[in-house]
Amino acid sequence: MKNLIAFMICLLAVISAAPAAEEAATNLPPAAVDLWKASGGDNWSKVKEIDFNFVVEGDGKQLFSAAHKWNVAAGTDNVKWKDKEGKDHDVTANLANPAKDGEEKTAFARWVNDSYWLLAPLKIRDKGVKVEAGGPKDMGGTSMETINLSFDNVGLTPTDRYVMYLDPQTKLPKAWDYMPADGKGMQATWEKFQDFGGLMLATEHNFNGKTIKLTDIKVTTNP
Repeated sequence: MKNLIAFMICLLAVISAAPAAEEAATNLPPAAVDLWKASGGDNWSKVKEIDFNFVVEGDGKQLFSAAHKWNVAAGTDNVKWKDKEGKDHDVTANLANPAKDGEEKTAFARWVNDSYWLLAPLKIRDKGVKVEAGGPKDMGGTSMETINLSFDNVGLTPTDRYVMYLDPQTKLPKAWDYMPADGKGMQATWEKFQDFGGLMLATEHNFNGKTIKLTDIKVTTNP
């Protein structure tokens, strides 16, 4: 569990807290454009609200869960979770002006981390995200196009990097490599995609004997 928490903290440190696809990047490589479109990027502007649960499992047990009710239009996320002492929390985070301390800061951190596992392919156009073509690489005997993600003055660890492997048929991610500055990287899968309100979202990730599941997803769109 310590390794999982450390990985989550690293994610929190590098990713943008801006809503997905808020600011279009220029000169994206073709593979990244294909990824964004396959993930439903053209439908993002229609999204009003996203509900989902972020669940971590290991050794056949549930290790953690958080329930999100993200009002995309209002820029808020209501987060419910239970801490390691067993105390229940029910907090609404202001995503445009996050709190600097207390439960609201924790709720905002949960939104940043948990929504990235849900929407990372749709955040490649966020301000401060650098996307470069990585070229074809082998994964399990299949040649896949890759894109390299790095960050320009985003978060506390802007030197961390990711390599995302794209399925040649669907153009959606199969996995990504996480490469922090200290060199202690890891690979996580992107699996079990489903269409939610025009967004193609992975509902499961596996890495180092742990599983992240995104459950009870509901995407509400404007007419």
